[in-house]
Amino acid sequence: MNRLFKTNIAYIPPLEAKTLSLSALLLAMDVVLYKLAFGPPYFQVSFGFLSMALMGYLYGPIWAGFLEILSSAINSTLFGTGNFHPIFLITAFLGGAINGLFLYHSQVRLRNVFFAQFLILLVVSLIMNSWFISIVYKADFFAVFWGRSLRNAFLLPIHTYLGHAFLKTLENRRIFHNL
Repeated sequence: MNRLFKTNIAYIPPLEAKTLSLSALLLAMDVVLYKLAFGPPYFQVSFGFLSMALMGYLYGPIWAGFLEILSSAINSTLFGTGNFHPIFLITAFLGGAINGLFLYHSQVRLRNVFFAQFLILLVVSLIMNSWFISIVYKADFFAVFWGRSLRNAFLLPIHTYLGHAFLKTLENRRIFHNL
């Protein structure tokens, strides 16, 4: 397929045992990978984006977005860091949906991974999350925005390279070929 993303973006997989069990496995993987982070608290890097990309690759935007909402709620419930607000579920859904939009059942290409990560880091993480943080915590939007911009600029090539390598490895080994 030579398109940037698939046309059937509203696809929801049938709720069969295989779909639900793999979704639960990906959800658990997502929760664990988001907790495995390194770096100082203000500049932490985690690997949760890999499971989010895999959800989008396998299940498309709607189901991946739904799984990200569940992951965010589970993370806040189990490891409550005091920063949960329902408004952040919007950005959780959009992160999964954008990955699904660009990666769903298509051949893994560097440009698709780059555009997905670019939109997630710029629109969702930098703009929307900064805006939501400024609303919820009554902080200055521009202070939050500029504080997060350097981190996201640093993360874009890392997320793009690791995401592409991870998905390409799974694709080449045909692990999810029969799903």
